[in-house]
Amino acid sequence: MIEEIKNFIYKYYIYPAEYGTGYNIIQEITYGTILALALYLFYRALRKLNVNIDEKFAIPGIVFAVLIALMRALVDCGYIERSFLTITPGIIFLVGGLFIVTILTTRIIFKDNYYKISAIVGLIPLLYFIFIFLQHLKHFEVILYIIILVGFFYYLIKYLDKILKLNIFQSKIDSYVIIGQLIDASATTIGIGLYGYWEQHPIPRFLMEHFGVYAFIPFKLLVVLVILYILNKEVDDINIRNIIKLCIMALGLAPGLRDLFRMAMGV
Repeated sequence: MIEEIKNFIYKYYIYPAEYGTGYNIIQEITYGTILALALYLFYRALRKLNVNIDEKFAIPGIVFAVLIALMRALVDCGYIERSFLTITPGIIFLVGGLFIVTILTTRIIFKDNYYKISAIVGLIPLLYFIFIFLQHLKHFEVILYIIILVGFFYYLIKYLDKILKLNIFQSKIDSYVIIGQLIDASATTIGIGLYGYWEQHPIPRFLMEHFGVYAFIPFKLLVVLVILYILNKEVDDINIRNIIKLCIMALGLAPGLRDLFRMAMGV
């Protein structure tokens, strides 16, 4: 029995990480469950400290999401040593744990200015890694491609939202969610369509194999917009609504920026 458990863990968790074979359904379910539990406990702690999940709270969240993405890309280029704590999901546990501790600590010490101090804590290592990234930059055009795609689809959605009166954009957080997911979808499309990369996650991989890589952006946008519409309409508690939205944003922003940084460095 113990040997079977060891084989199961190696087959579905250790082997894919060691050999870069991509994610499997077992991993997706496991990490999704851990994320949901961690998010729930974090939310309870935030409410205990009377922290409102609003646009201010989103600022350090964005900083730390970018930090995770850039660090992960620098692992791929060889600048940061590859280990459990520097690849997914270890790096999320590491940097995400730092984010949680930073938010809770600065709230206790600095009260309403917690978000400013938290953002600075994340910004200090981020600026250093940005300097390293610029030294390895080879394909600046990748950044331009993704900016164009994100800008085009973002303003198209805003226009359609206004014409159809869907009321998707209720706050800046809704914009953050859409931009974060657009960065992910655009980076995936550009990476696979133009630079020969491949998709690690099973569900997007299945969709692109059957409908083509360039159908991924509108498909993902449709899913995100439906989720935002349901959240805005059905979830009355604004704090619960916003923390779910910011989680969705991070799940798009971090992997999307990682792909962008990798391509820009030619990794």
